[in-house]
Amino acid sequence: MDNNPYAFLVSGNNPVPVSDPQSLGLPPDADVRSTIRLTTARRPADTPLARVIAPRSAERWSHKAPSPFWIHDGPSGSPWCSVHPAAPGTYDVHAADGTPLARITRRAGRLLPWPRRVRWSAQFTGAPQTFTGKEGTWYGWLVYVVTAPVWFLFALCALLYAFFDGTTDDYTFGRPVRTRWRTQGTGTALDYRGVNKVYRFDPQRLDPRVAYALAVLQNRQRRSRS
Repeated sequence: MDNNPYAFLVSGNNPVPVSDPQSLGLPPDADVRSTIRLTTARRPADTPLARVIAPRSAERWSHKAPSPFWIHDGPSGSPWCSVHPAAPGTYDVHAADGTPLARITRRAGRLLPWPRRVRWSAQFTGAPQTFTGKEGTWYGWLVYVVTAPVWFLFALCALLYAFFDGTTDDYTFGRPVRTRWRTQGTGTALDYRGVNKVYRFDPQRLDPRVAYALAVLQNRQRRSRS
């Protein structure tokens, strides 16, 4: 990839065992659990930007029981970085040679005593700047709160209809999740848009390894709530 901005998504797939994982410094039960792909990639057979590898024992990830994962370059298959839980809501990103690269922190959202949004931060090792992104724009949350009673009634009616009709469609109304990571003095480095689940990324402003780690963690967190 060059240094021009591009869009990517985190795509889950059926677990695929890694060939000879121990030679790559991976657990013996390592599987490719998801891939990071350009939005322009049309076919599943197209080579991804990166592959996300995790132990098979971590099939059901949660923020209370997180597990490490590794990101390997898609075209070459070489190790790129690893992400390890350090504390609740905290993850350390290491380069392929084990050098500490950054620390990612997730601060949970809350309603009381005053509302606050979920915040993701990436602090680079030995660097003063921190990239921070909050889930949901203020106007997105305003619309969500104002229309919540209407959506609640819609979901209730749909649930009753599904009970009598026997359908299993999901009629839930998701919370605002658009997240824009910025640091002081620069524009947006990474922008997640929840409607189409796409990340717009500027590699001149943020290390791709950290950007991919943020995307995978946010994707896992979102899936663990579903």
